[in-house]
Amino acid sequence: MKTFSYWIACSVFLLASCSTSTKKSMTNDELARLYLDSANTALIEGDPTAALTHLQQAVKLNPKMHEIHYLYSLSYYRKGELDRAIQSAKKTIELAPDFTPVKNTLGRLYLEKGNLELAEKPLLEAAADLTNREAYLAKTNLGLLHSKKKNSHESERWYSKAILDGGNAACMASYYRGEIHLSRNDLEKAHDDFKRASKYNCSGFTDAHLAVGKTLMMMKKNQQARAKFIEVQQLFPSTNAAEKANQYLKEIQ
Repeated sequence: MKTFSYWIACSVFLLASCSTSTKKSMTNDELARLYLDSANTALIEGDPTAALTHLQQAVKLNPKMHEIHYLYSLSYYRKGELDRAIQSAKKTIELAPDFTPVKNTLGRLYLEKGNLELAEKPLLEAAADLTNREAYLAKTNLGLLHSKKKNSHESERWYSKAILDGGNAACMASYYRGEIHLSRNDLEKAHDDFKRASKYNCSGFTDAHLAVGKTLMMMKKNQQARAKFIEVQQLFPSTNAAEKANQYLKEIQ
């Protein structure tokens, strides 16, 4: 996540080596934020265990800093602890009712728990915040919610809102909308959405790349489809995606 600013004066990893006078000159809030920033960095690097270790230190210094509980929620989510993640998200909202990003997080957590009723309210609030730069994420999640409700038209509406709001960043919404077009056999629109979903922030999203090739096959554009599957093999060698691309190539031949 890139929600929090990085202003680490001395890394928490090196905190013990910082001078005693430096630590004494810092307030508890400042020290808590150092641990918070290190937790944030650990999450970015894919290490939720380290993030939780830093957060344990931060919360001792300032248990009312809402960003700490927000990162707790994200860390627990990465560890697969959905119930704990939900409780931390609720604590964040209790401390900072206007902190919109956590509402998207809470809605997504309920969505993954299968509780669509509880998921909808925080997602709607996050999507409606015009100052929220990541409102497109909440709109994408609302699309998923209505997809689970088997309401494809409402789902498509939210995906379209996400794409309009997030532009190239809303690549996952493009992919999901592409699936809706594909289910309706609207191949041109599906191809356009899958192609958009395989670029920018989602350039490593192999399912989108494969969907482009598969849609080209359905459009009887075998030469272009073959080129796409060969590209997938080159971009993602020794992966399941490369194996699937090879299977599709055999179908074309």
